[in-house]
Amino acid sequence: MFSDQVADNIVNNILRQMGATKIKTMPGYINIVTFALSEDFVVQYVYEMKENETIYLQRVTPYEHFIGEPENTDALVAAIKEDLDSYRRAFDSSNFELFLKLADKADKAKKIRERLFLSDKYADQVDLVRVDAALDKVLAALEDAEKNLCDGDKKASE
Repeated sequence: MFSDQVADNIVNNILRQMGATKIKTMPGYINIVTFALSEDFVVQYVYEMKENETIYLQRVTPYEHFIGEPENTDALVAAIKEDLDSYRRAFDSSNFELFLKLADKADKAKKIRERLFLSDKYADQVDLVRVDAALDKVLAALEDAEKNLCDGDKKASE
């Protein structure tokens, strides 16, 4: 399927039609696709098409998230469209800035976690137990928020 650039070019043309403002293709069929939802906010994806027909798709902006391994180019475009449509809906929410703030904090926590586990030194077990307990509370709060999802910007309690 990927013996030439045809599949790669087809996907990029479809993504341009969907509104991609920038597509950068690098050797090895690595593509960076940017969609501008406003002048100062973009959603960016990286997808890689391997010669063995495997596709890897990841959202890299506003925060990293591995979306998956679409089985073909149609599934790749569909996965990007679904994720992008979700961002377009969320972008209009009054909670969007707060969501981005939470995402930034989660990203910072992920980076600190990596340094803790991959450091040449060992983290203190007491510190890790304290972090574990705090994360249990964060996860419970996230699960509660998920249960309280509602249509639009109105509060679930209304």
